[in-house]
Formats: sequence, C-alpha cells, structure tokens
Amino acid sequence: MTPFYEHHIREIYSILHPETERELSNLGYSTVLEALQDLQKDSEVYIVRDKNWNIMMASGVFFSEDPPQLFALFTNHVTKNFKGLARGSKLLISFLDQSYEDLSMQIAEEYESMLNWAVWLGFHPVGFSDWKNVRYVDFVRCNPSKNCVSDKLSRPVIH
Repeated sequence: MTPFYEHHIREIYSILHPETERELSNLGYSTVLEALQDLQKDSEVYIVRDKNWNIMMASGVFFSEDPPQLFALFTNHVTKNFKGLARGSKLLISFLDQSYEDLSMQIAEEYESMLNWAVWLGFHPVGFSDWKNVRYVDFVRCNPSKNCVSDKLSRPVIH
C-alpha cells in the first residue's frame, strides 16, 4: 500500500474495471481522467498492489462527508487475485482505523459482491439513498478500538 501520487494516474487509468468506470460516470464525472485527478487532489488516497506489483485498487477517504466516506476504485486485476484484494482491504482498514473513529460508504445495490465486501470489512448497512436513478446502500463502520457510535447524537449522556 502506497500513497496515490499524480504519476499513478497514468498507471491506473488504462486498467480500471469497467464497473468502476461506469460508477464514476454515474457520479457525474465526464471522464475517468477527471475523476482520478480530482481524487488525487481532494482526498486521502492509497494504491493497493498485489504481490506481483499489479494495482488492485485505489482507495481512500473523502473528507467532505461526515463521517468521512471510504471509496474504492477497482482495476481489472481484482478478478484475478481476490485474496490479494481481501488482504489489501483489511490492511487499508487497519491503517485508517489509526486516524478515524468512523467511516461511511455507499455502494450501488446492484453490486452484490461489493456489498458483501463492505460487510466483511466491518461496515453495517444503515439505509438506502437514491441518486441519478441508482439506488445505493448506505454503510457505516465504527472503529472497534474507539468508543463511538454511528450517530453521535445517539450517544448516551453521562452525568
């Protein structure tokens, strides 16, 4: 796992999974290049590679959401080495746990394997949202080493 730098844009651009490209389009990006440049500038992003040094995904956190929102851009290599993706995903979550009390995520309900991936990473479904005729499952994950809840207003009052 390494930070996502500007030079990674060219490397990942041609190997993004078609579903990832479609999702970026659904989110309003006119090109994949535009999306990658925005992510590199405006987010905390990391590259996760497998043991053969293939990029499995670029993943990170959007800060504009509360709680911060985890995202993942998968490459064509994801289907060739799911175990590598699983290990890298757990490492990423462990790393992010050092900085964040909770994370959110939204995944289109049509991506069953990604919904299962989110649950496996410790995210819990908390609702649904619709955007541009796509239905998303909303997830939240509370850091297990912190005493937090997904809705800070729901915390018990201590006197």
